Amino acid sequence: MNRAKKRHQKNLARKALKKKRGHPPQPSGQTGSGVPADKLLGLAQKGLQLHQAGQLQEAETVYRQILDIKPDFAEAHNNLGNVLRELGRLDDAVATYHKTLALKPDFAEANYNLGNALRELGQLDDAVASYDKAIALNPDYAKAHNNLGNTLKELGRFDDAVASFQKAIALKPDFSEANYNLGNALQDLGSLDAAAASYYKAISHKPDYAIAHNNLGTALNKLGQLEESLSSYEKALAIDPDYAEAHNNLGVVLQDLGRLEEAAACYRKSRELNPDYTGAVSNHFSLLLNLPGRSPEDLFAEHLRLSESHARGITPMAEPFPNDPAPERRLRVGYLSSDFWDHAVGKVVLPLLSSHDQEIFEIYCYADVPRPDAMTERFRSHASDWRSIADKPDEEVAKMVRADLIDVLVCMAGRFDRNRPLVCAHRAAPVQVSFHDGATSGFEDMDYWLTDNFLHPADTKELFTEELLRLPVLYQFTPFEDAPAVKTLPADHAGFITFGSFNNPAKINEDVIRLWAEVLKSVPDSRLRLKYRSLYGQATLQDRLLEGFEASGIAQDRILFTAFRDTFKQHLGLYGEVDIALDPFPFNGSMTTFQALWMGVPVISLVGETFISRTAGSMLHHAGLGEFAVNTPEAYVASARDLAGDLERLRILRANLRERMATSPICNAPAHTRSVETAYRDMWRKWCAQPKNIP
Repeated sequence: MNRAKKRHQKNLARKALKKKRGHPPQPSGQTGSGVPADKLLGLAQKGLQLHQAGQLQEAETVYRQILDIKPDFAEAHNNLGNVLRELGRLDDAVATYHKTLALKPDFAEANYNLGNALRELGQLDDAVASYDKAIALNPDYAKAHNNLGNTLKELGRFDDAVASFQKAIALKPDFSEANYNLGNALQDLGSLDAAAASYYKAISHKPDYAIAHNNLGTALNKLGQLEESLSSYEKALAIDPDYAEAHNNLGVVLQDLGRLEEAAACYRKSRELNPDYTGAVSNHFSLLLNLPGRSPEDLFAEHLRLSESHARGITPMAEPFPNDPAPERRLRVGYLSSDFWDHAVGKVVLPLLSSHDQEIFEIYCYADVPRPDAMTERFRSHASDWRSIADKPDEEVAKMVRADLIDVLVCMAGRFDRNRPLVCAHRAAPVQVSFHDGATSGFEDMDYWLTDNFLHPADTKELFTEELLRLPVLYQFTPFEDAPAVKTLPADHAGFITFGSFNNPAKINEDVIRLWAEVLKSVPDSRLRLKYRSLYGQATLQDRLLEGFEASGIAQDRILFTAFRDTFKQHLGLYGEVDIALDPFPFNGSMTTFQALWMGVPVISLVGETFISRTAGSMLHHAGLGEFAVNTPEAYVASARDLAGDLERLRILRANLRERMATSPICNAPAHTRSVETAYRDMWRKWCAQPKNIP
């Protein structure tokens, strides 16, 4: 019985090694050193058990004992390599796998394991070669196809990655990880419906796959299916309540649905679980801009608290700058942005970059753009040097900026999207500037905030840590080349006035609903059309808004929702159904304001006390439409009512607004760029004049 039990244990060891670590050592009789094969197999079994139990140091000792006895034991080298890789000793693991393959070149699993170690070392091309060898030796190696796909994805070869994942799934249809990875690659390619289908398949094979539920939620969110997205994030959190990223992502959906307090709670929970998760801090920053009724003092205090949390643990680089402190030399200006693509902020910045005087300014772009597009190439064409920083840590980017001897680093839209204000917290450049952010960065090492006299008048009540530098006009837009023609006034054929807002529903808070209800009451039979991507197709969002308007005395049939996934040209064409646009507050529209005006639709805006509540007013002011930027709720209602009652004036505005915008200061890129360049030069001269920089 004892011998039978031992044979059973050895068979189990062989099966376990074959399943998890590759083929087990199978010596027979006596080894070359005279050690019985059974003893070696016993040691192999012990090493496997220790490895599976997580006792990695002990497993390493056992595998080295085996190799002392039999140095040409390829399987033992392979298993030792696996232990070393899990110990984080990747270089040693790679060397061990190479020894394995020198002994046994046709060992498919060792090639696969070598690929894994090389991938972790960041040697992606070498990893691809190793996976290719493993697959050549074993074409049905589903795991190798899967990990090859992951590596190709990291190299940006998304189509090739998709093909590898699909091959892995063809070999093993219930391979949940491969279905999940395929979903990620498809999402990176923008194939959101297909990505969602892949996540659903992964979950069908592995229902407790929390990260697949989370990433499904992200795909559904991008598709505008907010309710389904909400459900996916909630399922991820039911499986893993401590999943910080899922709490953050749930907050994003709740914010899009206008449930701001619930969103804030999600961001706080995410930060509690992972204090280093900067995404939750950035999202909380942006949420603050939507909250009504906050004083400038309260907002500033909250910004400072979040900034301290955001930059926690960062120590600015203390080394002196090697930049030549000559005040009039050619300057190196770096733009740091995730918006160098077909994005609202990108469209605002492109006129500036395309108009820079390259004889006086050398332009560097630090682009966190995982999926470049045609507009990315336009940005690249205007840069002296282009640096891709996607997935690079902030500290590494800061060191790149220093190595490039950037004089003025411009941080674009810091709290939004994937933007990287923490690069500035490392003190990457002598002069650091915030441009197109919604409020103060709160960082000591952010030197300037670009603005204009309307956004920050001399008596501004807003508080900030930067020094304000006022331009003649901040916002700059490129006329839409493919915009449809302006349509005739909708009221002339509808028989009633249609107000409209195509802004993010997160901006439509209870105060906005009440004021817009007063506007609708002041104009009998008028309607309000709401559109933002396809989000207004969500029943919960519609219910929130309809209930709010009904509570303010407006019947539900006066609120019109437009919700479908349209092209940009179709989107602009829908302004043909709007007579007057209503701007939300405190977070005004910017690109939506310009779009409305370009399509002949005047915009009524309530001017507040902060930058973000004065953006639409700034545009109206600089376009000569300052009468529509009002200072009180009563004036807002009166302005909308009076304009709605003057159809002839509406017709004239509709016919002339596009030309007015095209000839205004907000569509004069050369003049705007000269003012920005003057600002950069003034900042640089001031830095050069500091005592430590004077030669």
